[in-house]
Amino acid sequence: MSYKITVKRMVKDGDLTFTGEGKSITTKCYWNTNKKIPAGTYPGCSATTMSRKKNSKGMPREAIFIPNIKGYSEIFIHMGKVPYETWSDGCIVIDEEKIIEIYNAIIPKNGHNIKVVITG
Repeated sequence: MSYKITVKRMVKDGDLTFTGEGKSITTKCYWNTNKKIPAGTYPGCSATTMSRKKNSKGMPREAIFIPNIKGYSEIFIHMGKVPYETWSDGCIVIDEEKIIEIYNAIIPKNGHNIKVVITG
């Protein structure tokens, strides 16, 4: 199974849409406007956890890893809270409940089976 995440950026926030087998999730997303990754298509992304960051339960934070972004390393779609931009160092940030819902829908984990498309 392959999955797709589309991020439509506007000035200060955007819309993130996840699509997978029989499931579609749309939510607001945010980033640090001073350090945002380039628009483009990023294949080979994976559902994983962030070993050095924790979720609200103190467990490794659920995330979508976006590899091979020129000039960036360790870029993810992950949880954040208000003010969202302070949670981002280039990453795309969404509410924790939404990233968990997306993470749980993706099988297998670390499968390089997600395409992330960023526009705007």
